[in-house]
Amino acid sequence: MADKVMVLFGGVSTEYIVSLRSAYNIISGLRESGYQVIPVGITPDGTWLRYLGPDEHIRDDRWSDQAWADARTGAGSGCAVRSPRDFILSVCGCRPDVIFPAVHGINCEDGTLQGLLSLSGIPYVGCGVLASAACMDKQHARRIFRDAGIPQCRYLAVSRREIERSPQMVAAHVQETIGFPCFLKPSNGGSSVGTCRVATADELADALRDVSRYDQTVLVEAFVTAREIEVAVLGLDKPVTGAIGEVVTGAETAYYDYEAKYFSEHGATVVVPAELDEKTQRMIRQYALKAHLSIGCRGMARVDFFLDKTDGTLYINEINTLPGFTSISIFPKAFEAAGLPLSELVHKLCRMAIREQKNSKRLETI
Repeated sequence: MADKVMVLFGGVSTEYIVSLRSAYNIISGLRESGYQVIPVGITPDGTWLRYLGPDEHIRDDRWSDQAWADARTGAGSGCAVRSPRDFILSVCGCRPDVIFPAVHGINCEDGTLQGLLSLSGIPYVGCGVLASAACMDKQHARRIFRDAGIPQCRYLAVSRREIERSPQMVAAHVQETIGFPCFLKPSNGGSSVGTCRVATADELADALRDVSRYDQTVLVEAFVTAREIEVAVLGLDKPVTGAIGEVVTGAETAYYDYEAKYFSEHGATVVVPAELDEKTQRMIRQYALKAHLSIGCRGMARVDFFLDKTDGTLYINEINTLPGFTSISIFPKAFEAAGLPLSELVHKLCRMAIREQKNSKRLETI
């Protein structure tokens, strides 16, 4: 009998829609590999619902009405809930062999969901609690990158409280230490949600207040005129990289923001493999693996870099522990280009999740 894989999608996250697209492709790959798929969606208000309808309705955000109707009639209902494992079983109607989180962003990729899944005792795809939390918190990740000797652009972190108390003072400090143009982003966030480029001091105070709505800490970075390079990493103790990808933004796109990533027809093009000489490729792969291992990633991650167009300097940007699996996402494209199609990729990730859960067992009673 085929292994049962619970695919978790949606979420209380600004990246809800992106998750639906990733889930659709992951489900397609799992079905092709012969798995029995159990789709479970999280609505924007946090309700978990098993979904029994067409896969296309997940992609198009038309899944929840049927899921609610099934829940009211008791379809898929299971045991009484006395533990996180019981909760998973009650939603699925059975015990899945593996959980594949096809979710992104806050409440999904930042260690919170991973904590619940760890308590369930059921293997799940992707990084554990610590690496998920560390990678989502960009300020914390940058400290780890610094200690690991991985180059990064100049930055500073400012709190929402500082911005509310004296935005002009913060703006003056940014102007003095970072300069313009600069780039603002929430310290905890993903898919470039809430990010913005600031060209002048006059724009800065309002931009700081706007970005601080997304998180308590705002990261301010020196803006680099650079190529955006993304490296897919797969594996446990000896991870490997896929083909290196590049995001090429359109002529009218200032930078690779959320709109350009997922909704603008001419916002950006994903190029896999990227046109890079052998020496540069080797350097990028080495830093990607170093970043992946130094922060404790397991299973999969996507490591993003800036490659300065003027002098070829490489700067790490961030690590995504649950990278996108949409039809235009670099992670599945990178391994397809390396000879690993989607169906084999998701199968390998499920096998790794089971192996990692066995390897991570420890004495829990004395």
